[in-house]
Amino acid sequence: MNENYTLEELEAYLYGELPQEKAKLLEEEIKTDLALRSELEALKISKEAIELAAWKKVISQSQRDFLANRPQGKQTQSISQGSSGVLVWTFRFAASVALISLAMGFYLLFSVSPESIISQPVAFSIPLMRSSEVTTSAIRSAYLDKDFAKVIEVVRSLANPSLEESFLLGMAYLETNAHEKAISQFMRVESENEKLQTKDFADEVDYFLVRAYLSLGQIEEGAYRMKKIRNDPQHTYHQNFGMLDQLKIFILGIKN
Repeated sequence: MNENYTLEELEAYLYGELPQEKAKLLEEEIKTDLALRSELEALKISKEAIELAAWKKVISQSQRDFLANRPQGKQTQSISQGSSGVLVWTFRFAASVALISLAMGFYLLFSVSPESIISQPVAFSIPLMRSSEVTTSAIRSAYLDKDFAKVIEVVRSLANPSLEESFLLGMAYLETNAHEKAISQFMRVESENEKLQTKDFADEVDYFLVRAYLSLGQIEEGAYRMKKIRNDPQHTYHQNFGMLDQLKIFILGIKN
């Protein structure tokens, strides 16, 4: 449980009612505070569930009405009359459920967006590794300082950037919303890993490709990477996507 924000403040943030300055501060903390991010995600799921609860109540009421009003098959009633009454109520109930399901489907179709999946991304932390390369150290420092323009400038000036340098270039592109260039760099890292039979930054490539693909509206590619992460319990980011995310990306695929 986080100690910096109240439940009311987190709810206000989800509804877009938190003051802009505090909202920006919260967004920065989300990137590094796993507990805060988990709490906010749980609250977000609860919010979406509440919005759907009204439909569930209607379905439940329809079920109760059906059970309360269905013919009881009195002895004075013929078999054919009883069967006819049951069929009428069955069709009415089925029609009401179908109508409500259709309404719920429309709600999800219009409310789900790529941003609802990638709005709270996990921040990338550079692993503590020694490097004898002065250039690599400079690139790391620039990335940690969020000087993404410098990261891009330095790495692009290199004739043969290392895997780490190529990955950091991809992250710099991603952070500056150059999503197509980010994808190109991440795929380059993946290709080099396959060639060298290594797995450097392999999990990070999967995760951040989801963000890049969805930002460009490339739902099928994003869904493939998300499925790969979800199907591998040993994946670093396995816990960062849940069944709700899979449902959302499925709906996005339908919308596309």
